[in-house]
Amino acid sequence: MIHVVTADNRRLYRRELALMHAQRAAMFIDRLGWPLQRDADGGESDPGDDDQAIYFLVLEAGGELASSCRIRPTADWSLLGGPAAHLAPGTRLTGPEGAWELSRLLLGPPSLSQLGRITPGELRLALLEEACERGISRLVGLAEGLAETILLRSGLVIDKLGQTLPFGASLAFAFEVDTSLRAIESLREKLGMEGARRLRLPAVEVEGDVLPQEVEAFLAAAARLEPRDLQALMAALRRAVAEEN
Repeated sequence: MIHVVTADNRRLYRRELALMHAQRAAMFIDRLGWPLQRDADGGESDPGDDDQAIYFLVLEAGGELASSCRIRPTADWSLLGGPAAHLAPGTRLTGPEGAWELSRLLLGPPSLSQLGRITPGELRLALLEEACERGISRLVGLAEGLAETILLRSGLVIDKLGQTLPFGASLAFAFEVDTSLRAIESLREKLGMEGARRLRLPAVEVEGDVLPQEVEAFLAAAARLEPRDLQALMAALRRAVAEEN
């Protein structure tokens, strides 16, 4: 499943988000040499990592982070409206009609231990479906230059917003993604999927740490049960909760 992390449930993902920031530093600062900043813990972060940010995380069975990315409104701040503005010349990103920005797209190699084997295509589908549900009509992005061919052949409908140009020590380019229902249906057909497997854990107050990968494993196991067995499981859980309270 693809974990959708918002300001509401972010406290459940403290470990996973720390891994994400560390991976971002290793990729975008150390490897690509983008002009970004390290935080006090050595990870990479910027003003866009605030309460408006939504993260998409793909976890392996052991809890390691396989893939991630971030989307955020551009109305008050964005990479393409600031440090990377030269990549999208003339593109309006601020104001009430601003877009949302996709950035820090990290696609790890497929792993045999990965829960449900989330593919890069399914992660891209999750982005489109989330954007559609939230009424996001414009989704712009920033990616490394070497990923241009991959994205153009990924099943996403993409328009480049400018040339592929230097950004720090490497190349990058800006693009806009078609988030229409037609584009979503086209990608679903290409992937042979009815929809991406997204998981939004509720913001619940519990004692101790809730491990997102354990919740995902439980839900995946429950989905394989026959309806009668699933009803019995739900009844047992309700009894357990009632007795605990």
